[in-house]
Amino acid sequence: MGQLMERGRSMAGDERGFTVVELLVVMVILLVISTIVVNGLVTGLQETARGQARVEALTDLERAAQRMARDLRFADPVDAASTSQVIINVLRDDGGTAVRHRVTYNVAAGTVTETRAIYDPPSAAAPTSTTNSTVIDELDPAATVFAFFKADGQAWTSGTDALSDLAEIRLDLRRQLPGQNPMELETSVFVRNVDDGR
Repeated sequence: MGQLMERGRSMAGDERGFTVVELLVVMVILLVISTIVVNGLVTGLQETARGQARVEALTDLERAAQRMARDLRFADPVDAASTSQVIINVLRDDGGTAVRHRVTYNVAAGTVTETRAIYDPPSAAAPTSTTNSTVIDELDPAATVFAFFKADGQAWTSGTDALSDLAEIRLDLRRQLPGQNPMELETSVFVRNVDDGR
């Protein structure tokens, strides 16, 4: 009987469980591992959001540049040009009939807007319709959107140089992104105001 009691005591001693110190050590280790995992997930999600913001910004810039470049390329002629406004006339074929689009691009407070007046027939004194739309917004308001050049590559200056000397319009679209480098897109369009052999 004495041996049986000894055996019971030793079995009871083996089943005593974890001490408070052992539980605290395990909890601290789990907490450290959880913190590392959560930080990794948060960092990954932030980087994904930053990458997505850059892709969206570049897509917006490309779309706006293509839209303006298409009109500028076919402008015949550029009627007015300054760093804050470009006015052009574009003749379009509308089902076999020529229609004149008088397009005004305005730059103000980081936004480029378009006013498009349609003249049908092209020689009409008043437009048959006029639309206003935003080409792109959220641009860096300190950046210059339009830059102008002569056929020899020298800068063309509004108010000083004749419109007949204007050969190239450079579009520089820059959007600031929070916490990262700005996205910038630059493209050049040669216009028909001057016959420079291009």
